[in-house]
Amino acid sequence: MTTFKWGFVGAGMIAKKALYPAISRSNVGEIYAVASRDAEKAMTISPKGKIYTDYDQLFADPEVDGVYISLPNAFHLPVAMRAMKAGKHVLCEKPLGMNAAEVREAIEVSEKAGVLFVEASWNRWHPRTQRIEEIVKSGQLGAIKRIRAAFTYDGLDDANIRLDPTIGGGILYDLGPYSTVAPLWLMDFPAVTDLRVQSVRHSGGVDETTRVNYKLGNTVCETVGSCNIPETSWLIVDGEKGSAKMLGDNVFNSRHADSKLEVTIDGKVSIEHFGPVDPYQIMADNFARKAMGGSDWVMPLSQSLRFAQLFDAAFAQIK
Repeated sequence: MTTFKWGFVGAGMIAKKALYPAISRSNVGEIYAVASRDAEKAMTISPKGKIYTDYDQLFADPEVDGVYISLPNAFHLPVAMRAMKAGKHVLCEKPLGMNAAEVREAIEVSEKAGVLFVEASWNRWHPRTQRIEEIVKSGQLGAIKRIRAAFTYDGLDDANIRLDPTIGGGILYDLGPYSTVAPLWLMDFPAVTDLRVQSVRHSGGVDETTRVNYKLGNTVCETVGSCNIPETSWLIVDGEKGSAKMLGDNVFNSRHADSKLEVTIDGKVSIEHFGPVDPYQIMADNFARKAMGGSDWVMPLSQSLRFAQLFDAAFAQIK
């Protein structure tokens, strides 16, 4: 079997703690090269591979099959487009862009270049996540009346890049791709109506707690993301015939841990159990196989565009 050769752009925490170990365990891909302005940081991810301090040199390397981008938010799209124009498949950390116009432009570039371009919303590859989507779309719960989603944590240092407005900081960009958009993919992307946004600003100017409520047809959606509320997460779907609830404190970030899904239909409660998995590895391996001509599922760009459109509408109310 052909091995997919990855080139990493960025050598920060996500790359080191998530994708590096995931691909290190893979029998599909390998970390072939890392590009970082800090060569020493790059060495921690690719001690035996190639090291570049110039991103374009990595893009020009003919041995690199695909690129994983884990730079600060504002740099995702400009760097991704350079990689795609060089003929590389790109797996990019969320969010893909700072607005829907950027995402549309990048989609055009990927189509023209004939390369795979995917947003790395890794929780979407978790079997529990895919199972709750399957249950909702099967109709077992009847008409969906309400969806509630939350993802919060506390204690973010003021110097953290997630709070830097100059590089795409803010909680909606950080956690919105998990909780804020969950009702959209669960309901298969109907039109958003009755959008209402409440936001608390951090002293640096970005949003630190943002509640985004909206309707999808007759479904009421209530979401929240925050970096100044004690850590919690939930995803609860209420239908006419029953409900589905992700249980525990790892609803959107379950990794290497058991997880549960509670399903109630016509008053009968059942608990579905999911063993430890690494959604990062599932995502990376699916991406690699898809890029090599396989049929593995990857999150479509049409979904990323709809997420960006929702964020645009939410930011219009925040600002």
